Amino acid sequence: MKKVAIIAQTKEGQLTESTQQLIAFLSSYHPETIALVVSDGFKFNQVAASTAIQVIPLSDALWSDSASIQPLVAALDGFTVFGIKSIYVDNLLSLLAACSSKELISGIQQMTYANGQFTISKSIFSGKASLSLTTETAAYFSFNRNFDFSASPSFTEQSINKTATLNPSNGSKAAVIALKPITGSIPLPDAALVVGAGRGLKDPSNWAIVEDLAKALGAATACSKPVSDLNWRPHHEHVGQTGVKISPNLYIACGISGAIQHLAGVNGSRIIVVINNDPEAPFFKHADYGIVGDVNDILPRLTKKLQLH
Repeated sequence: MKKVAIIAQTKEGQLTESTQQLIAFLSSYHPETIALVVSDGFKFNQVAASTAIQVIPLSDALWSDSASIQPLVAALDGFTVFGIKSIYVDNLLSLLAACSSKELISGIQQMTYANGQFTISKSIFSGKASLSLTTETAAYFSFNRNFDFSASPSFTEQSINKTATLNPSNGSKAAVIALKPITGSIPLPDAALVVGAGRGLKDPSNWAIVEDLAKALGAATACSKPVSDLNWRPHHEHVGQTGVKISPNLYIACGISGAIQHLAGVNGSRIIVVINNDPEAPFFKHADYGIVGDVNDILPRLTKKLQLH
């Protein structure tokens, strides 16, 4: 890996923790060049003056078609490009791969690089199995959100400083694209923490205790298919084989029995906590931690404890 580019994710003008971890992980392979593709909101004035990492700022323009993305395709020519799964990163990497006719590998759970070759493990069949593969030709890579970067060296923003601007006047005829932040509630595919609930809540009027816990954790909310079918919750919150697939660091399943269809949507989670009043609920067999009890009693108590801290 001589030249590495990272689709950076930012929050309030700062690099997210996962982006910092990805930088540290890739830096451990000692590439000659590292470039960050970031939005205009990145706070360049807070970056120290060294020359370790280049920054490619994206101007405020839409990327709705192949023509508008060509400047970025050209700027990233010769780079191996990495990102961490999110709606934005998935869409951008897919478009880059299509426009450059180069290979994209997504859903990466493990990765090593040696002698010009990537060795990768990725999830397949809704997370029921893993596929191991090697490649020398892929140019775009997307890591699962729960990829373990813990073994990588630490990262500090003092290593970033050199900016490289994409200038249409240098021969490029298209505008540079922009990173558009998603506003409102946390999208499920992007959420690091998720609280899901099922019919164990007994009544849709009880859903407030799920939202209270999610708010205390800074988490997104999800539901099982029966809850969505009953119109207790909107369909976009349905997690499962026929709904949204998630891979958060923590998934708390409240009053969900654990049908195989639901497991297919959540088995990419790093840690699963199950709360159910039925000690024989199948979900407990797949949980890292379990609590046997009534969710309508446990959730308010758990929320209160979190609010005290």
